[in-house]
Order: sequence, then structure tokens, then C-alpha cells
Amino acid sequence: MLERAKALADRLTGSEPTLAHLARTLREIQGDLAGVEAKERSSCHEVWLHKALQSAVTLEFATIPPYLCALWSVRDELHPVAKSIREIVQEEMLHMALAANMLSAIGGQPQVLDAVPSYPGALPMGVHPGLVVQLSGLTRDALSTFMRIERPERPLEHEGHESEADAAPDRTIGEFYDCIGVAFHELAPDLSTDHQIAGPLAWSVIRNLRDVDAAIDLIKRQGEGSEASPEDRGVGDLAHYYRFEEILEGRKLEWDEKRHKFVHGAPIPWPEVHPVAPIPKGGYLQSDVSPEVWNLLERFDVLYTQLLGFLQGMWGRGGQANLVRAIDKMFELEPVAKALMRIEIPGRAGEHYGPCFRRVEVTA
Repeated sequence: MLERAKALADRLTGSEPTLAHLARTLREIQGDLAGVEAKERSSCHEVWLHKALQSAVTLEFATIPPYLCALWSVRDELHPVAKSIREIVQEEMLHMALAANMLSAIGGQPQVLDAVPSYPGALPMGVHPGLVVQLSGLTRDALSTFMRIERPERPLEHEGHESEADAAPDRTIGEFYDCIGVAFHELAPDLSTDHQIAGPLAWSVIRNLRDVDAAIDLIKRQGEGSEASPEDRGVGDLAHYYRFEEILEGRKLEWDEKRHKFVHGAPIPWPEVHPVAPIPKGGYLQSDVSPEVWNLLERFDVLYTQLLGFLQGMWGRGGQANLVRAIDKMFELEPVAKALMRIEIPGRAGEHYGPCFRRVEVTA
């Protein structure tokens, strides 16, 4: 039995498993290791957990570029819609950082440079099969995609909510994090804070299993809400799925005390946006754009690649110093992206350029 369990764990090494494959492999490892000595059982769970947590880092990072494009396309950065999406982006960065801290806690080295997603494309790990995520400005289609990304296993019933009974029966991100929690408790590893980060992106380090449970609960609650409520930390602070739904519906989701249910209430006006066209696969080519546009595209890609390097170093030797540098780069990206978004694409009236989020070669 032990040999089969080790083979199941080893199958994950060097591969890019789907979410369903990770969940199935964990169940098979658990079943095959019944009665096996704790030391031997731990080695298999450790392999699984390293792979799953790196996949979590990759998945969380993949949501950030499309959310940022939607945010930056809103002309008024103080508009309620911009504020709501900005909070979502900040929380997605937190989720990525917490997943990376959990990986660092068990001796792993989170990979960011090698986990750069391409758009348009599928989410990592086969999450929501058939869903194509692309970079564009804020549109109703983009919001529908964002809701699909953040969809809970069972969305809370509320006024105006359409049944998703016919939706594709795929696994949710929350279910994936439940599997990670199970594996942590099965392994019960010694946790180290040596290469973890704390501060604006991570809030706290992972010292024990209680911290693991708290991190997973926060990630799930902020993204999907709970089965009892769409709220994260209280009234007016909704989980991501319901925030995107509010924007799409154009009305706040509020608790109606008399009817004892959540209903759509106060209007949320649709913001003025730069009409950013969907970014083509591979991004814009130098031969297809003006020197002005190419300079901006190139500048953005260089800054983005530098950001990736600092994020990579945060959980390595760079530590907290790289955290400061990464935050600086994040602030440098926005004005370049917005400058692009103000330029109309020749021959395509009403459609503007946007950033490509490409990793490029950067000279020291």
C-alpha cells in the first residue's frame, strides 16, 4: 500500500495537476495509508501539500491582472465601483501571500516568476473548465466571468438571484482550500516562520495549525462568503462573488430586516470607463502599434517583470525588503496602464489599448 501511495504523490511532481486531480489524489493517499506508520505517511502528504500550495499561489495570482484591468479602466478612481474592485484586488494579493506563507512554513519556495498566466486562457488547475479569462476593461461580460471565478459551491439564495442548478458541476476554489486544510491536519508539520512575510500583503505569518485554519477561512470567506451570509466582516463588506454581482446588477445587496433576506436595494451607478478592448493572445506586437503605444506597452511589461522578481524574492533571500520594492512597483504600473487606456486603437472606433501583462527579459 505504501508503494502505491508514494507513486500517487510522485505523480504530482513536475506536473500541473487539475484541482479535481489534486482532490482525488489526496483521497487516494489517505485511503492507501491507513495503518501505515506516521513517518512514512507524512512523506506522501508533504509531497501533496507542497504541490497544492504552489498551485494555490499560481491560482490566486492569475485573478489579479484581469481584476486590475477592470479597475484601471474606471475613469474615476473614487467611484464606488472602483473602490469595491480595488478592495477585491488587495484581498487577492493577501490570499496569494497567505498561500505562499503556508508553503514557506513547510519549507517550500513559492514560485512566482514561473507561474505567470497567459491571457486569454483558462484558470490554472482546470478550475471552472471551459471558462476563458481575458484582459479587458470593465464590462458586463467581464463581471460575469469574475463571478464564475469566485462562485461558491452553493450561492446564497436572495432576491433576484438566478438559480445556478444548471451550472457546470465543477469544483470551487473553496473546496480546494478545504483539501489543503485536511492535508495540513493529516501531516501536522512543524511550521517555520523563517522565510514568511508579514505586513501590507500578508497581515500575519503561519505559526501553527490554528493560523492555517484562520488563513483558509479568511480566503474562503472573502472570496465566496459563507453558506449563511454573503458578508465578509459585516454589513456592507461583501465577499467577492457578491461584490461583482452588485456591480453587474447595479444595486447594493442589503439585508431586509422585515423580510429576513438579502435583497437588491440602493442603486450603484455604472461608472464611466475607458473602453479597453480585449487584449489579443500574446499581446500587441511592436509592428502593429505606434512608437508611443509601444513605449508604454514595453514600459509596463518591464515594470511587471520587475514586480514578479520582487514577489519571487519576498519568500526567498530578499524578504521584507523585497516587499517594499514590490509595493513600489505596483504603484508604478497603474499610471502606465491608464495612459495606454486613453489611446484609441486606429480603425477601431470606441476601442482602446490596454496592458498585456507579459514577462519579458530585463537587463540588470
